[in-house]
Amino acid sequence: MLKKLFCFFIILCIIVFALFIPNTPIYAMSTYDILYEGIDVSNWQGHINYSEVKTSGIEIVYIKSSQGTNIRDAYFKTNYENAKANGLKVRFLSLCNCSFK
Repeated sequence: MLKKLFCFFIILCIIVFALFIPNTPIYAMSTYDILYEGIDVSNWQGHINYSEVKTSGIEIVYIKSSQGTNIRDAYFKTNYENAKANGLKVRFLSLCNCSFK
């Protein structure tokens, strides 16, 4: 029961964060203490004009690659290729699903 409650709490936090802070840029620190302005992207954004992203001042893009063990983001390859083609730094993220049986 405690594990299910913890998982519910984590999912709730993610949902609240996604709903109430949708346009907040992500800042990433490198090992050299350089601050990059960035965004995270996935299939939820659909087609993204990375030329506009680059000119808006974004320097790094976190691209969703997968979720769980069998869901691959439909825009993963397209997002990666277009971000790199526009000179953006890229990093990847993979979401996990909580499951208690």
